[in-house]
Amino acid sequence: MTDTAAVALLAVLLGGPAVMLTPFWLARLTAEQHADGTAAAIRREHTRAADRPKELTR
Repeated sequence: MTDTAAVALLAVLLGGPAVMLTPFWLARLTAEQHADGTAAAIRREHTRAADRPKELTR
């Protein structure tokens, strides 16, 4: 079981209806972090590609 799943399970077992939404909040937070990290990696790759001189074509 992952750390996130353990925290979510503990929160659901201890809390009421509001805490039962915690797994969804954690999933959204994780997805947003992944999206931000992926976007930054793509941005870095495009910046690196733009710094190279263009090849001449015949």
